[in-house]
Amino acid sequence: MSKLAIDKTWIASLLAVTLAVAGSSFLPFTQNASLAGEIAQTNEPERVPDGKMVPVNGKANVRLTNKTNDRLYYQVVGQTNRRSLAENSTVSLQALTLPASIVFRRQDGALLKASLKPVGEGTVEVRLDETTDLDLDKRSLSIRNDGALFLR
Repeated sequence: MSKLAIDKTWIASLLAVTLAVAGSSFLPFTQNASLAGEIAQTNEPERVPDGKMVPVNGKANVRLTNKTNDRLYYQVVGQTNRRSLAENSTVSLQALTLPASIVFRRQDGALLKASLKPVGEGTVEVRLDETTDLDLDKRSLSIRNDGALFLR
């Protein structure tokens, strides 16, 4: 029984060393800020954006419009805390640093259909409506540095 414990410890140590060596090989890339930004941009799967906007000085304004009859919760990941948006109301999120991700959900957990509408330079409106179609359900918006918009 103690032999099994030693084997598990040895395997865990080997895995830790392997990951540490592999991780340190990427360290030089993260020191270059522009390259780190490009690497972060590649996390988005290669697909056609759901929309496009024109950022202003690396910032974007997002107008969230809740067209449902239920309260919504939303958060700009890393930029705001969780907030709520009353039914049939709108909120403006100003000067979000790009890239940005906004997550949203209905209080009752029901499905949401999101539609995008560029409103002007640096601003996009996200209209959130009720749906019963699982294929249309969206829970987040990602905005890349170049203004590409992706709903998920």
